[in-house]
Amino acid sequence: MDISTTTQHKPKQHKYIWLTAGLMTFALLVFWLNSPSIPTLKTAELETATVQQGPLDIKIPVLGEYASRYERLISAPETAQVTEIFIRAGAEVTPTSIIAKLSNPDLDQQLFESQSQLERMHSEFAAFKLQKQNEQLNFQAELADMQSQIQAAQLDVDVNQRLAQQGIAAKIELERAELRLSQLQKRLQFAQYRFEKQQEMHKLELEQQQIQLNQQQKQVTLIADKVANLTVTAGIEGTLQQLDIELGQRVSQGQAMARVGSKSQLMARINIPQRLAERVQLGAQVNLKHPQGAFSGTVQQLGSVVENGFIIAEVYFSEGTPANLRPAQPVNALVFLEHLENALYIAQRPGLSPLGTQPLYKKTAQQAQLTLTQVRFGELSEQYLLIHSGLKVGDIVITSDLSQWHNFSQLALDNDKL
Repeated sequence: MDISTTTQHKPKQHKYIWLTAGLMTFALLVFWLNSPSIPTLKTAELETATVQQGPLDIKIPVLGEYASRYERLISAPETAQVTEIFIRAGAEVTPTSIIAKLSNPDLDQQLFESQSQLERMHSEFAAFKLQKQNEQLNFQAELADMQSQIQAAQLDVDVNQRLAQQGIAAKIELERAELRLSQLQKRLQFAQYRFEKQQEMHKLELEQQQIQLNQQQKQVTLIADKVANLTVTAGIEGTLQQLDIELGQRVSQGQAMARVGSKSQLMARINIPQRLAERVQLGAQVNLKHPQGAFSGTVQQLGSVVENGFIIAEVYFSEGTPANLRPAQPVNALVFLEHLENALYIAQRPGLSPLGTQPLYKKTAQQAQLTLTQVRFGELSEQYLLIHSGLKVGDIVITSDLSQWHNFSQLALDNDKL
């Protein structure tokens, strides 16, 4: 090998190496100058929450209102005119409290005529009864007369028998007396049979008259009840919730006039979101909030009609309720949906949105950086927010508003004491 040739090539190789290293250093310097720097946050100013795992009851917050458990709709009993109004909506009532009075002159006239007809029928029935009694007395008199004739005929037979035995009277006279006695006895039997049939017929006639009398009495009672119903009463104890009539107004039969609801026996009507309707079961526990203390109830009825995205559920209370509850007062409640044995959840903080996906920073394993991640939340159950994806148990999540830094996938911390 030519030593001189080799020695000449070495300075060139060193020159190329130093040129390449200089270019790489320059490129790194340019990249460092042009790349954005990672912001550093003060740990003490950050609010955090730790992801937990364990059993969790899912309860959703709902709104609604208290309502009377028992309500009575008062309708117009007849076509009539409102002549008096005694109480207005909001008043407390008893079953006999008079709300209003109606007037119907035609109904008053019908009552007068039916009562007059009933009195006339009572008189006719009394006369008919006396007439039948008189007929029976006449017939009984005829029977008594026939019995007297039979006694006389029996006496003739006895006399003729003694005379015939002594040979004084002819046998023909005895036979004539016996024939007359036999005829009278047969007439008496037939008359007694007729009397029995007459009694049965009179009984049926009296029963028929009594039926007509009873029918007229029912007619009078029916019309009298209609007239009495023109005095409108509450019917139950509670509150007059609504009054739909005015003085002098003419109402039609069946027209709604008022509504009365119980005051002491209440329930709650709560609005269940349509998306959760299938998950709420009859008998589900409901916790109701009240300034005087929470109390509980159960879902006893679920509506089948969706209105404005909600169904109505009726909640009956399972324990004593506060004394100042009133119908139509608003109510806040929590409805039990399900129990999760191994749920992933986090304590609710301002800025965390249930039922959605949002970017949040969580602390990384390096303990000095925050990493942006997409977290999908589920239902909010009281103070806990269910986590579907994006986090694992033990993760520390920054709940402070860091939306201005969301263009950075990572953030630095001034220290690692979170």
